[in-house]
Order: sequence, then structure tokens, then C-alpha cells
Amino acid sequence: MRTLLHGIELCDLTAQFPDAHGASASYTHAPEAIIGVSLHHGGVKYQGTTLRDDLLYAQASYEWDLRQLGGIGYQLMASPSGRLFLTRPLNTWGCHTAGLNDRLLGICAMGDWRFETPPDAMLCALSLGLIILWRWCGGLRVVRGHGQWPHQSTECPGQKLIDSIPKILTFAEFNAKRYP
Repeated sequence: MRTLLHGIELCDLTAQFPDAHGASASYTHAPEAIIGVSLHHGGVKYQGTTLRDDLLYAQASYEWDLRQLGGIGYQLMASPSGRLFLTRPLNTWGCHTAGLNDRLLGICAMGDWRFETPPDAMLCALSLGLIILWRWCGGLRVVRGHGQWPHQSTECPGQKLIDSIPKILTFAEFNAKRYP
């Protein structure tokens, strides 16, 4: 379950949460096709602290997404405690930003970040996720909240997480030096 991806340790849940429709085999993209990263939140308040809590949250997300979308829609998920999870192979389309899944990668912050400021541990995990995604793409890509992409009408990822994007990018700059 623990693995290294582009020099960064994370928990690989792809075998535990397979795509129900086989989209992983049918819809793949090349790194150079990616124009950006779409930042999301789970939309449900969550303050778990243990790996078990995080796995239960990921399981609940998978079960809901399985019914709605065929599997977890994001490539990565980050927990408030700072854990990072691979939830779908990086080269497969997600199901997270309508009309743009062929050109975006998705990363989800577990919890609801409309009214509460995300903890620094989560912002750090998100920054590590960005580094993984950027390295897979071969360079920096724009990062926006889900609702900031064209033709998206959603509060996701929550205003407090949107306000934290500059801090996430600062953490990414610092962490990129720590994980060359």
C-alpha cells in the first residue's frame, strides 16, 4: 500500500478502489495533454487523525463515487493529517471537472473547506501531490479550484481552500527542493 511516486511516499489505493467501468483502460491521456490541476474537496466535514480514519473516509468516497461516477474521480486525495493517497492511475481520466477530464488531473482535500481553514499538514500533502502531478506531466501546470475552471458552477473546493492555494504553491516550491 505504501509506495514512492516521483520520490514522494504515499499510500496507493488504486487496487483497493478499482474503476467500475473500466475507464482506466479506455480513457488515458499523455502527460503533455494536461493543462492543469483541478483542486477539490470532499464536501463533507472531516477531521480524522488516524490512517484508519482516512481509509474509512476514502472507502465512503469510493462507495458514493462508484454509484455516481464509477469510481473515485481524482488521481490523488490528501487528508487533514497530512497523508497522501493515490486513488486512480495518473494516466487515466478522472471524473472530477465536467468537460475537462481529458485535460486536467484532480486532487481532492478530504473534508469540507467552505468555512474552515485547512490545516497546514493537509496543505503540505496537497503540495506534495502537486509535485507528483507536475513531475508526471513534465513541468508546472496551472492550479485552480474546481469552480474556477470554465463552465463549472460549484462552490468546490470551498473558499477557504481556494484562499489557501498561494500557501500550497509556496509549500510546493519548498518541498520540490526537499524531494528532488
